[in-house]
Amino acid sequence: MWEILTGEEPYADMHCGAIIGGIVTNTLRPPIPRRCDYGWKALMEDCWSNDPADRPSFTEVANKLQAMSVALQSKRQNRVERLG
Repeated sequence: MWEILTGEEPYADMHCGAIIGGIVTNTLRPPIPRRCDYGWKALMEDCWSNDPADRPSFTEVANKLQAMSVALQSKRQNRVERLG
């Protein structure tokens, strides 16, 4: 999700040893840009939970992304109707 949001490669400026250390300790997370939508940010953070049992299932992630997509389409349609 972070890569989709930013279009960047995470940890591109980090040494591979630091990346491996962060992965092993489960503490490595890329910074979330300020422009990030709250729902998108919350879902990313849920997926990054330190406890795997607290992470959403793939189905839950897909459902949340679908709901966000529908809401965005509705916002865009309302904006077009107001301008039209």
